[in-house]
Amino acid sequence: MNITKDLKKLVSKEEDINLKNKKTDILDSLDLTYSLQKEEYKYTPLLKNLEKKFDLLKENKDQISQKSYEEVAKFVNSKFYLISVDGYFKSELSNIPPKVKIKKYSELEREEKDTFENMYQKHDDSKSDFFSSLNSIIHEDCLTISVDSNTVLKEHITIININENYDVNNYRKMIFCDKGSEISIFERFINLKSDENFSSSVTEIFQVENSKLNYYSAQDFKENYHYNSVNVFQKRDSVSNFFTVSFSGSIVRNNLNICLHDKSCYTNMYGFYAMNDKSLIDNHTSVDHVDENSLSNEHYKGIMGGRSNGVFNGKIFVRKKAQKTNAFQSNNNIILSDKSKVNTKPQLEIWADDVKCSHGCTVGQMDDDAIFYLMSRGISRKDSISLLLSAFSSEIIEKITDEKMKSLFTELIKKQLEKFNDE
Repeated sequence: MNITKDLKKLVSKEEDINLKNKKTDILDSLDLTYSLQKEEYKYTPLLKNLEKKFDLLKENKDQISQKSYEEVAKFVNSKFYLISVDGYFKSELSNIPPKVKIKKYSELEREEKDTFENMYQKHDDSKSDFFSSLNSIIHEDCLTISVDSNTVLKEHITIININENYDVNNYRKMIFCDKGSEISIFERFINLKSDENFSSSVTEIFQVENSKLNYYSAQDFKENYHYNSVNVFQKRDSVSNFFTVSFSGSIVRNNLNICLHDKSCYTNMYGFYAMNDKSLIDNHTSVDHVDENSLSNEHYKGIMGGRSNGVFNGKIFVRKKAQKTNAFQSNNNIILSDKSKVNTKPQLEIWADDVKCSHGCTVGQMDDDAIFYLMSRGISRKDSISLLLSAFSSEIIEKITDEKMKSLFTELIKKQLEKFNDE
């Protein structure tokens, strides 16, 4: 592959010896990840499309225009916010909360070498996913967020990633939640380019004992391509809650990989996608139960209209040591068009014998009896369908305990569902 040769040249130019060694290790496994993606990307021909359209290895410049300053104000919905433009963190556009440290990875490596060695590229999926490998090798900036011990932030932090100048942008983040800390993050990707582009984002999250993280993500990319990988490593008594909504994009790929490494870890994973036109959404999740007495709960729901395609591939691993595990997984889909489709594959791999695990999926059309019932009560067919779709999505929304975030997600979903009125 030519891309492999080009990557070797790129790695050889890296001046930092530590980074060069890390990138070399990833590069050595790149051919393997490329072959493995035939199955992992069976229904999502992302690489095939990208190779035709973009120069994935083109280096970007750290620049910003007045347009970015103006757009930031439109999307900031909280007191604290962090702004990245074309893959570069912009401190001058950001408002950082107290007791939260924000650094670039170059600063982290220089000032906190132990933290850098233990965190950076340690638990991402760059050894198993082709696009994560590319991001790990190519990205030029990494935003690191560290929350001090026993720090509880009542106000969520908004992370806004803006695509403005380039066809290809790579975003990288590390989030470290210290002992007893609690933090909520809302991440959005904003596209200011009028033509097609590709954005790649890889996030590593480390939760120390008794920490809590709420992570919200909203994706609306119109005709663009997006790859997002979130990788979580949890220690004892930690809690994580993930909420992801996706509404459009030529091809959107979400990887959510969670390792419940110690006893009594908990994670909730909720997703909602509503796609139309020719959009493709691909959600891949993995939960690894390593130790005993942990719980994972996963529920993804989707509405597919137009010529859209949906993919759900969820995996739950329960190791031999992970007795007393509770793990639940569910995927439900509604098909609004005879030209849309969903491929769903929930999976369990269990090596322990004292567990409670379940998984399941459904794919179907609108309930004609329910529509008829509502119409018999004087409600129009259009409004009947809207009510049923709203009820279908509400199960995910009701899991959000933060009233401000619940209101925001409700409004985002409401606007998207209105687009299905003509289906």
